[in-house]
Amino acid sequence: MSGVRLEVDTHIITASATNLKNIDKVLNDLGVRNMGYIFSGVAAADSVLTDTEKDLGVALVDIGGGKIDICIFVEGALSYSSSIPIGARHISNDIAVGLRVSLDSAEKVKLYLSNHIQQVEEAIKKKEKNFLNSVKFNIPEKLPDATLREIIDGIIGPRIEEIYTYIKEEIIKSEFEKHIPSGLVITGGGALTIGMVEQGKRIVRLPIRVGLPERASGLVDEIMNPMYASTLGLIYYGNKQMSSENTSNKNFNSILKNFSMNDIISKVKKLFKQFLP
Repeated sequence: MSGVRLEVDTHIITASATNLKNIDKVLNDLGVRNMGYIFSGVAAADSVLTDTEKDLGVALVDIGGGKIDICIFVEGALSYSSSIPIGARHISNDIAVGLRVSLDSAEKVKLYLSNHIQQVEEAIKKKEKNFLNSVKFNIPEKLPDATLREIIDGIIGPRIEEIYTYIKEEIIKSEFEKHIPSGLVITGGGALTIGMVEQGKRIVRLPIRVGLPERASGLVDEIMNPMYASTLGLIYYGNKQMSSENTSNKNFNSILKNFSMNDIISKVKKLFKQFLP
């Protein structure tokens, strides 16, 4: 194809130079050489999203402990990225305040409820009163007289609603709300919090699924978890970069091997002979 002017839409992700230097300093102290940087949301997307979802349009939401990373893909390309300074640790803080327990105990309560969703739902239906006890959650504090419904709907629910409100605002701000028919793919440790998918569908009004890093192979039972999405994405990205660098070096070396001084001299002689009478 021919044309007069070439244009490109570029998506640039910026970060604090001070924070990057601090990361480099920690890695250097550990004897690790840093080869580059990648936005954690992009890394998570690389490990949990399918090519079909990226082509159709999808929003990747990486719910970490202290922040949420959002990446929106439209027609296979990263079109919007953002970070929200709120995460799953805020849910633990709310549980700690509501139940008057330590932050570590609140985290154990949250993880237990999130890892035993079916048992929790059955206990709510049967209205079990002895489901909440310190022995079951392995915490030293004595829990107050609170029902499961009060903890889930009264403590965890409002914070999840706030999280999705921020996410929805970012999607509207991106102006790609109507371009993500694949909906949201939530990943990160916070994605497994009880009620996260159900409340999200109600607030955002888009399809939502929990993204698992399914590209890994081998003995992967322990890492087939949303909390490892960013970590595995970093490994995939680094492997891809190293492979491309090795390929380019091999191609360059093969080009050099094909050249020899005799070939160059003979070609120069032929060139001059064309101009001689």
